[in-house]
Amino acid sequence: MRHRSARNHRSRLRCAGLLLTLLLLGASVERVEAWGPHAQITKAALAVLPERARCEELLGEENLTALIAYSWLPDQQGEDLGSFYADDYLLIPAHPRYPPHAVPGVRATYPAYFRRALQALRTETPANACRQLGPLIHLVEDSGAPPHARPKTPHHSELENWIRSDAITISGYRPRLLGRTDDEALAALQQRMEGLIAFAAQSAERALPLVSSPKPDRAQVEPILLEAALECARVVADLLHTLFTLGLAPQPEGASLTGTVTAAEIPLRNDHGARIVLLGTEFGTLALTADESPAVGWRGSYHLRNLPQGTYRVLAYRTGSRPQVSVPITLMAGKTAHLDFTLPPTDPAGNLVENPDATLSYLQEGVPDRWRRVRVGGKRVWQSAAARVKPGVSYRLGAALKDPAARVHFRFLLRVMKREWNSTLVSLPAGDTAPAEKRFTPGILHSAIQVFIESDKPLVEAIDRVWVVPEME
Repeated sequence: MRHRSARNHRSRLRCAGLLLTLLLLGASVERVEAWGPHAQITKAALAVLPERARCEELLGEENLTALIAYSWLPDQQGEDLGSFYADDYLLIPAHPRYPPHAVPGVRATYPAYFRRALQALRTETPANACRQLGPLIHLVEDSGAPPHARPKTPHHSELENWIRSDAITISGYRPRLLGRTDDEALAALQQRMEGLIAFAAQSAERALPLVSSPKPDRAQVEPILLEAALECARVVADLLHTLFTLGLAPQPEGASLTGTVTAAEIPLRNDHGARIVLLGTEFGTLALTADESPAVGWRGSYHLRNLPQGTYRVLAYRTGSRPQVSVPITLMAGKTAHLDFTLPPTDPAGNLVENPDATLSYLQEGVPDRWRRVRVGGKRVWQSAAARVKPGVSYRLGAALKDPAARVHFRFLLRVMKREWNSTLVSLPAGDTAPAEKRFTPGILHSAIQVFIESDKPLVEAIDRVWVVPEME
């Protein structure tokens, strides 16, 4: 009995250590260093687009201008952005994990996001297509940030932000078409990126002694970083000109797929779209909220065009509802097929956790979508995507387990000065597979919640389901 008591004591100490680490170290609160002038670089590139009027006609002026905001998407990984999640466009089958933002890793991201951007322009609605361009624009711009181009460069923040963003303009620049075919354009883009990276690395080497001096003079650094930002804007202008030239060109007539999705309501967040995926392919889109929604629940519509003819199985999923896969549907060139979905609610209804039973894994086989393995206090735990919470609303926090040894923790994040910090941790009792639940009301500064599953098993073998449900009056 003494030995068992000692083992239990050591187990409790290890668990307490993990809880303390979760609460204090911020293992999963992403604090990405940001190249300050992303928006201004994108705006400068858009301003010199040839045939800007044609792009506005085909995509809509509002969608084209929104590229300025979408250029931030990779820095918003895991975030709820209102009518969509950043991960809807950031995580794709060709690159199912969050992309690196600096050399050398960022080089490997260009092909996947370049081809996905072209595909979106050719097959999706203008709103979805422009959102899908955001990750590629951001990664190209990050490659041109001096500290991103020179690994392990100190003074990262100064080298990204000591710049007069209002001076970023490339008026008079004539963007280059990188290629007449997708492959030719991609090869030229990769070559162009090597030049941009070399330019940015040289800028870092010139600026670093100035920011490292005992009394750094920002006025001496700003012109160097401005040169880097201007070169970055020229590359983005070349990229956008090429994407729009190739992606908006007339295509051979393909098949079309359209339909509606009816789903359960997401409490407090019912403007979110529903994801549509042609399984086993890179094709997919987001069903957008319909102009006239039902009195109860949610309804949206989707449209895909220029698809290769063939037989597909189509997946539809939305937060708060259970996913559904269609029977095989055959698409024919020149024809439009119609496919509607009615998604049943999760159990319990109103669950804000994405993929709460870990059964959805279309991005990467065997890996649950919207969950990640992270290391906390020397242990690997499963971490959910963050869900937004509303201060003053009571939330039911619960789980039903398959693995009795699994531990479930809910961590509320505190938003201060536009950054999220660890705040409050709520843990469920261990040692039982029966459903367990606690309630918690977030305070005025609480902004989001994440779920952590402590288990050595694959997530689908550790949990039956977890839930975060707001209690509405």
